Amino acid sequence: MSSTDTAGSPFDSDLRFDAVDLIGRTGSHRHVERTVAAAARDAGGPAMQVPEGEPVAVQAELESVVEGIYVHGTVTAHLAGECSRCLDPVEDHIEARIDELFMYPEKVKADEREDTVMLDGDEVDLGPLARDALALEADDRPLCRPDCPGLCPQCGFRMEEDPDHEHVVIDDRWAALQGLLEEGSDEGSAGTTTADATGQDGGPEDRA
Repeated sequence: MSSTDTAGSPFDSDLRFDAVDLIGRTGSHRHVERTVAAAARDAGGPAMQVPEGEPVAVQAELESVVEGIYVHGTVTAHLAGECSRCLDPVEDHIEARIDELFMYPEKVKADEREDTVMLDGDEVDLGPLARDALALEADDRPLCRPDCPGLCPQCGFRMEEDPDHEHVVIDDRWAALQGLLEEGSDEGSAGTTTADATGQDGGPEDRA
């Protein structure tokens, strides 16, 4: 994706670096570093994200090469999310690598522009790189602990509080048959009771 296709946000604009002193000077390089506040959480984004306003530290080397400006470095941040099993809060501190070549637009063929990161004027935009690096490094199914038992799928009960918690589930296909069996059992019990009562009282012949 071209860097010019990414909508600018405060997070992105704060991580734009002027590379005018490196353009066309193959072999020259410069170290950059900056700490910025994370943007608002993306509702459809990764399970683990940097909370809004939390610091994201970026440090990188900008190096001039024949094709453009090569960037390599790290992005460090504190991530927060929810356990994928029990929904308890989960936190993690990570350091992710960034590694990208910002191509000179004139060196990119027309049919390759959509899949190429290019210089935006005289600047390199590390915002999208930092965001993607954190997303790739973060756990997509975070756990509060490896053996977390999670929640009951029927009622949401915390299984940690009672590991023996369970529900008796009756297949709907057998529900009607179970009703007939119970009804037959009730009728049999009633017949037995009547017979027993008749035997105790005795008929006219027994009293004769």
